[in-house]
Amino acid sequence: MSSEPNRPLVSLLEELDRLPGVRGSLVATVDGAYQANERGAFDVATATDIAKTVRRMVVASATVGSAIEELLITFGSARMMIVPVREEATLTIMLERDSATPLVRAALQSRLGGLRQSLGSNGGAGESSVSNAVVTEPEDEVERLMTGDLGPVLRDVQAVFTTYVVRAGRDNEDANGLMREQMREWLLCCNPSPYTFPLLIDGLSQVLSDRQGERTTFMNDVQAAMRNSKLWAGKR
Repeated sequence: MSSEPNRPLVSLLEELDRLPGVRGSLVATVDGAYQANERGAFDVATATDIAKTVRRMVVASATVGSAIEELLITFGSARMMIVPVREEATLTIMLERDSATPLVRAALQSRLGGLRQSLGSNGGAGESSVSNAVVTEPEDEVERLMTGDLGPVLRDVQAVFTTYVVRAGRDNEDANGLMREQMREWLLCCNPSPYTFPLLIDGLSQVLSDRQGERTTFMNDVQAAMRNSKLWAGKR
């Protein structure tokens, strides 16, 4: 953390980490986990797993139109508190005991509004900052996938899928919406990769009618498109 606009966020995370009964805190972003410093309460693997889980819960809630304001999840005597800071940044606090909950809420009540205002008004907040991630990253996880390593083959699959949707009497906008919906489902159930790609393809095929065996034909056409991808060439 070398840039001054990061200080409100760093200060809040440090304050939370010092509270009695708090195991540690982080911010889950589209890039992964962000802690107050490199030697945070969680190792990199644990922090990344927590961030991925939280991001999927946030995406799931947004998909069904029920945005999270505060969520408490109990694991035996421990708890996880989830509080959105921005659309692409979610504060996550691990509590060792329930008695820490009022202390955390008190700290957030006095600091969260200022933090949101700070992140919203400072475009450049350092290379590792949450606000920088929000400004420069795609608007959601689906867009992130479309601009990542899987982007080229996803666009090929979308082109095939759109052809079948239009053939059934719907338009390109319908096809795009259906594609995004299935990609969100894919994000929720697993980590998108060449190995889990068949789950997305199966979901897309289920959306199509099976008139004249269109699902089978669609699967064959998609597999032909996938065979041209360098991603699968390296997996054989």
